[in-house]
Amino acid sequence: MSLRSRLAILFGLLALVVSAIVGAASYQATRSEVSESTDRFLESRAIEVTRGIREQPGNPPLRPNRANTNDLGNGANGANGANGANGANGAIDDAATLLPRLPFDPDAIVQVIDRDGVVLSSGSNELPITDAVERLIVERPRPGESAPDRYDDVEIDGTSYRMYTRALQGGGAIQVARSTTENDAVLSVLVSRIAIIGLIAAVLAAFAGWWIARRTTRPLRRLADVAATVADTRDFSIDVPVGRPDEIGQLAGSFREMLTALETSREQQHRLVLDAGHELRTPLTSLRANVEMLQRIDSRPDAALTPEDRRELLHAINSEVGELSNLFTELMELATDSHDADATMEAVDLAEVVSRSVERWQRRVDRQISLNAESVMVSGNEAMIERAVTNVLGNAHKFSPPGEPIDVVVRDGSVSVRDRGPGVAVADRARVFDRFYRADATRTMPGSGLGLAIVAQIVERHGGETWVAESEHGGADVGFRLPTI
Repeated sequence: MSLRSRLAILFGLLALVVSAIVGAASYQATRSEVSESTDRFLESRAIEVTRGIREQPGNPPLRPNRANTNDLGNGANGANGANGANGANGAIDDAATLLPRLPFDPDAIVQVIDRDGVVLSSGSNELPITDAVERLIVERPRPGESAPDRYDDVEIDGTSYRMYTRALQGGGAIQVARSTTENDAVLSVLVSRIAIIGLIAAVLAAFAGWWIARRTTRPLRRLADVAATVADTRDFSIDVPVGRPDEIGQLAGSFREMLTALETSREQQHRLVLDAGHELRTPLTSLRANVEMLQRIDSRPDAALTPEDRRELLHAINSEVGELSNLFTELMELATDSHDADATMEAVDLAEVVSRSVERWQRRVDRQISLNAESVMVSGNEAMIERAVTNVLGNAHKFSPPGEPIDVVVRDGSVSVRDRGPGVAVADRARVFDRFYRADATRTMPGSGLGLAIVAQIVERHGGETWVAESEHGGADVGFRLPTI
């Protein structure tokens, strides 16, 4: 599955979840508000009926209670056979006391119950009297007290109703019920609309996610095409489009830098192979010439080598073999970067490292080396720094006249090796640390041309810098500087 499809699905699912959460919250809030509105209506209707503002349906027009026309249940209990509806029983129950007939709205069922649970008046349907309602009937709130009441959800003839029951002061209760069909219909429509809105939002979000992903991944596709082209053609010089300040632009820039580094590395490897072949050709040619000479002498019975010629020939062969051995070692050092592998950087006293290298070099050659070193701490690898110092000393020894001393100065994180040789021409100083580079004046001298290149690589690994200048004695001043700590 492509990234665009994944983002489209993710955006759609996210919009669907958000719509579901918002819809559930809206549904719950609407349901609560509708329920509270119904409850307020029922309570208001019950109070209006008890106070005579509205007529209670289904009752004969009896005499209203003059003592208290504001609340059912406060009628007189005296005997009045002439006016009573039941003749024999002259006492009129408080709950049966009627108000003047007022306009009646058929939007609710109103029912009055006496203290014995007998329905005195009712609307179109008779409301159920539950156990909780029976317990409420016997309640007789005192004047000024809040009348006990309760809400119930009941079902009448298959229709759901919300029923409100309120106790009367003289005993009995008034019940008001209203169908919840309309509320249920409103909530059902709300659920349908929320579902439709959620689906539409999910579809739109998925399309938006696909469109955003398409625009976002367009530069990534270009980078993928570039990578595929590089993999097919091995052409690291191909142009990489950047032109963006965001993370994708940074990725493109890093990709371009990587290709540039790969191109540089390939060029260096190609140049290394060519230069190594050139450097190997000279000692191999000399060895071949010497071996052919030995073969010719060996093939002629009358030919013989004088002891002096034999010594010169063996010395030449040994010299060329040594040159090949040194060249091979330095090629391995430079090509495999063995001095960089798993190098541990730690605090190193540069003066101590240089002092050991100078002592070891003095034991190897018959030359005076003066050392002027000040203790300074640098962060680096001790073995790598010793290798760099040794190569610089070897370079100075090669170009110094016999018997002339070499001066070494260590100060402020720098190592300066000064000889008394011919020096380095200004035009050649910029390339002294290149691989296999030799000035015209030194092409006939022994050496691989890799010693100072290894120095430059080690110093670069340590974050330092190299230099070539003229010494105070007219020779070369070659050295490097490392960051101090």
